[in-house]
This record gives sequence, C-alpha cells and structure tokens, in this order.
Amino acid sequence: MEKRCVAALLLTLGTCITGLAAQPDPKALAALEQTGRYLHALPYFTLNVDSFTDRIVETGQVIETPQHTQVLSVRPDKLQVTVGVQQFFYDGKRFTLRDSGAGHYATIQAPAGIDPLFDQFTDRYGIALPLADLFAWDASTAGKVGVAGAEVIGKERIGDQTCIHYAYRQPGIDWQLWVREGAKPLPCRLVIVRNDINGLPRHSVNFDWDINRQPASSAFTFKPPAGASVVPLKSFEQEQGPSAGEQ
Repeated sequence: MEKRCVAALLLTLGTCITGLAAQPDPKALAALEQTGRYLHALPYFTLNVDSFTDRIVETGQVIETPQHTQVLSVRPDKLQVTVGVQQFFYDGKRFTLRDSGAGHYATIQAPAGIDPLFDQFTDRYGIALPLADLFAWDASTAGKVGVAGAEVIGKERIGDQTCIHYAYRQPGIDWQLWVREGAKPLPCRLVIVRNDINGLPRHSVNFDWDINRQPASSAFTFKPPAGASVVPLKSFEQEQGPSAGEQ
C-alpha cells in the first residue's frame, strides 16, 4: 500500500525567499501562536485540503503527486478524516480506521478528547493528522523545533481571501504560511521545501475552511459496510510501515 500522510504541517518553500532576517521577526512568530490558539478554540469545522507532494525517483526527476484530504471536527471529542481510500472515525470512545480499497477496518478503544488522540496517533501508530502541529503551537514551540528565521512578507490574495504571507526557516526546511487577515486567522496556504534533500522536494497545501456549519453527529460513528471485514489495527501498521505519516 502506498504510504500516506493524513496531513503534515511544517512544510514550506524557500527557493523564492532570500535574505531572511538574522533574527526571527516577533510578529511572524506571534502569527503562529495566534493561529494555533484560534484553531484550538474552534468548536467545529469542516476542512478540505488539496496538497501536492514532490517525489524524487531514481533518475532524479521530480514527480508531483496530488492528494485530497477532508477533516470534520467537533470539539472536544469528534473527528473524521478522509485521505484517499482511508477513513478515520473518532466518536469520543472508539477510533476506527477503514481502508475501502482493501475492504477491511480496525476498531480500538480511544482516549477521551481530540488532543490525546493526536498524541496516540503519532506515538503509537505513526499517523500524523492534519494541522496537529498548529493546533498545539504555543510560545515555546518555535524554540523546540528550531525556527531560526521568521519574516512577514506582506498581504496577498489567496482565492477570495486576503492573507498575510509569512516565511520561516528551520534545520532542513524552509517554509511559508499564508494566514487569513483579521479576527479569524485561518491558514490559507502552506508550502515547504526540504533543503536537506537533493532536488529540493516541495510540498504545497491549499486550505478550504467551513467554520459556520457544524458537521452532523452521524459523521463520526463508523457503520461497517456490507462485506467489510474487521482486522487488528496492527495489520494497518504492517501495511503502512513505520512512516505511515509521510504523504
């Protein structure tokens, strides 16, 4: 099975940004904290993500792979994520991973709350959920991940939104983030370049948010389709390998 990432956050572009300030701009760092606080406080949302990830093949050629991800969330304990043929359901009590391509699913007891669920996904199963880093971003995160450069680039239009463009740099990664201007600092776009890999593979993400309509409660409860078979969650781990978080 192709290894998938349900989303990764700290991705960015550095090839078009030159001369980042010697010291991180406090305004650019504050923008990450504000966005993290805002996302963490959202009572519910539907998020559609279109991402494009570079893959470098043996010949050295860069091949771009598109991916669509949908996230439904209701705080504090409801989550559904769809990535390709895989779906993740969390109803506050149980977590279910479904692979519609293989026709099977796995269900386990889950911790209470989305935040501890994020931790269990990553630590135990190697699955990175979309925006997990931004949800947890606080005043100490920049130092922990080694952000060495942060700059405010300026205002730009992304679709029908005016967004503030920021550029960041940390070891091995240059990244850019566009955040909606105003009282609702939602991410508009994210781009990274891995500058520690030959070919500088790039990952770009476009975000489409709906924070006005609450997802139906039925969306978070898994109902096995006819003919689907239940398997141990370890079977998914073996199929995906230790890097199931890579998209």
